[in-house]
This record gives sequence, structure tokens and C-alpha cells, in this order.
Amino acid sequence: MRIFSLALIASLGLVGCVGGIDSPPPSDDPGGGSGSGVGGGGSGSAAAEARQLFEASVEPIMSAKCLGCHSVAGPVGNITGFVDTDPSAAYATLSGYQAVVGDYTASAPILTKLSTGSHSANAKGVAYTPDEITLITSWLTKELDSRVGGGPNPTPTGESAGEATVRLTKEWSGCMDLVNFQTANMKAWGNVNANNGGNCKTCHYNGEYGMIAENQDTPFFDTIASDKYYMAQYFSVDLTGGVAAAKVIINTRSFAGVGTGIAPHQSHPRFDPENNNGMAALQEFYDLTVAAKAAAPAGVCGPPKLLN
Repeated sequence: MRIFSLALIASLGLVGCVGGIDSPPPSDDPGGGSGSGVGGGGSGSAAAEARQLFEASVEPIMSAKCLGCHSVAGPVGNITGFVDTDPSAAYATLSGYQAVVGDYTASAPILTKLSTGSHSANAKGVAYTPDEITLITSWLTKELDSRVGGGPNPTPTGESAGEATVRLTKEWSGCMDLVNFQTANMKAWGNVNANNGGNCKTCHYNGEYGMIAENQDTPFFDTIASDKYYMAQYFSVDLTGGVAAAKVIINTRSFAGVGTGIAPHQSHPRFDPENNNGMAALQEFYDLTVAAKAAAPAGVCGPPKLLN
């Protein structure tokens, strides 16, 4: 398995990287069927409260800590501009990057980059205060809670939305299988064509910019099975039916946001996010993984493959 140090450093990379799970409009299928629903995306009053919390407490932190290098007006070097000084655009811009918000749990890159990530050695001279960590964590929790719906099965499970998200992601990684990955022909993603931008593998072969798509089975499989942020580009946890009914689905929202150029991905070359060989392969891989999980005792196929 390759070491993706460069990719991890670049996971807050170039404008246009895959990663939007919040920006696209709602789908008619909010997470049902065979993984065809959207992943993420809060709604209602809770989502409005989450945005208000971001604007009041998190946006000022991002402006103070990150604007110097990550401004949308002029990111420094080959990195992402995810901090927008326009109040009307700041929320959509930052929350639209999967590589920044991750899965909205305590291990989201927006937190870990300054503690255990590429900025942690203080080479950037940037660190959060304890109060800032509390504010960012509170916002992430509110974002995740805003995605929890009543649904057909609102029975309490004793888990929070964050705990359910972590558990299901670990179980899913344990059920992901290389043979099924090969059977589904997931390497087709490497050759999916983006208009005027070449194939996906042109920019994402080594996991650059927080996304991996290549025409080789490994380390493509190893990466999405062992790193939850790369996995999150392909799969997400749907909470719209309530925590007790939470499940892993295909992250169609991520691909829709990038393929159609929805903010903050206006600079990414366009592609059809639904009708391509990669998405057909992803659906088959999803179905095979669902079948493996259903056949396993208590839905646990084996130890999690995740390393983070």
C-alpha cells in the first residue's frame, strides 16, 4: 500500500477537488433504495441553527487562522481557498469541502489538521485555543444532528448521531472486500472523463486533493477501505430516518456537487455525476457490500480496515 503523505498534505487542496456534500439541492430520494439517496445535507430549523452557529462562532476562527493561506480570493500555492470573506458565501464554501468537514465528527479535518495533521508540528504557526476547539466541535455536532430525521424508526438506540456514524463507517470498512471491488470494476473511475479536464486519474491517481480515482485495483481499494476521508467521497451515513435507522449509502451528493460545478466546486471540470461507468461500478460495489454485511453476524463482517 502506498504512503499518501503528499495526498494528505494536499487534502485541503486545489479549488475544484471532490468533496461537496452539502451544496446540491435536495433529492426526491433522501437516502432510500439501494444507496441512491443523497448523503449529508441538513434541513429544517436545526440546519438553520447550524449555519447560524457557524457564522457566529466558526467563521471568525477560520478568518483568523486560515484566511492568510486559504482565501478563495487567492489561496497561497497549490491549496484550496475554502475561506470566503463574503458572509453570504462563507458557509457554503467551507461546508462544501469534504476534505475540510469530513464526517462532522470529532476527527473532522477542520479540527485534526491543527492537532494531528500536517499543521500539527506548528510549522504553520497556527493552533486552536481550547475555546476555539469547543466552538468548532459544537458546530460539527449541530451539523450532524441537523441531518437526523424522525423517519419510520425513531426509537432511541443509546447512540448519538456521531457515534452511529463512526460505528457504521467502521463496520462498512470491515465488509468492503477487494474481490467485490474487482468484480464491480471500480477501477473504471480512473477513466471517467471530465469535460476539458481529462480522466479522473489525471488529477486523482495518487489520492491528490482528498480524492482517489485510478485504473488500478490497488492501492485504490486499500485507500478507500482504510482512510475514512477517502471513503467518504464514495460512501456516507444517511441519518434521515433517525439514528436507529442510520445506514451507509452512496454519496451521490458529493459527485453531484463536483460534477455540476455547485459552489464551492465551480472550477472543477464538468461531468455527468449519474450516468458514467464509475457510478455504475460504485452501485454494484455498494450492492455487493450490502449483501456481505447482511450475511454477516450482527452485520459485522470482520475487523474494521480503517486506520483513522
